[in-house]
Formats: sequence, C-alpha cells, structure tokens
Amino acid sequence: MAPSWVFMQDDASINRAKRTFQWFDEEEVPLLEWPAKLPDLNPIEHLWGILARTVYAHQRQFKDVDELLEVIMEAWDEVSEECLEKLVRSLQKRSFECVMAKGGPTKY
Repeated sequence: MAPSWVFMQDDASINRAKRTFQWFDEEEVPLLEWPAKLPDLNPIEHLWGILARTVYAHQRQFKDVDELLEVIMEAWDEVSEECLEKLVRSLQKRSFECVMAKGGPTKY
C-alpha cells in the first residue's frame, strides 16, 4: 500500500543521485516534483533558515560535531506545529508573488 503522504525535495543536483531515486522507487515513496533553486516557494528552505538562526544565535561556536548535532536537534524540537502550518499556509501568497514577479525574486 502506498503511503498517504508525498516526499518533497527540490531538484538540486545533490538530490538527483541515481541511487537515491532507486531507493525511492523501491520503497514506493511518492515524490513531489519541485524546480531546483526555487527557495521562494519551498517551505523547507525557510525552515532551514529558522533552524540556522536558532542554532547560531549569538555567534555560538561548537566544540565538535556531536555538540552541533545536539543543538540542531534541540532547535528542531523548539519548532512548533504552528510554525510549520504557517509556512505551508504562506505558499498561496508566495506563489502569487512569484507569478507577479514573473519568476523573478520576491520579498520572500
């Protein structure tokens, strides 16, 4: 039975590895097609920004990868469901802005 969700990734070259697509196909993971380098419309890019600002608040430095990973996981735990819903709800407005900018940059 296919999952009731769709996996979203952009079309950046790092996500285009043959083995990656083979795994998605084998596991029957449905993929949402998404143009490369279109951060204005990609909510995950905005989520990465939120996480990065939290992780590196006050120009914090980390002693090792384990400490950095721990802080990243703590930052992820702090992201509220409301924040995620807001990012998704903003897609309609972002899409409109992108169309009005004829595919050019937007305020997002």
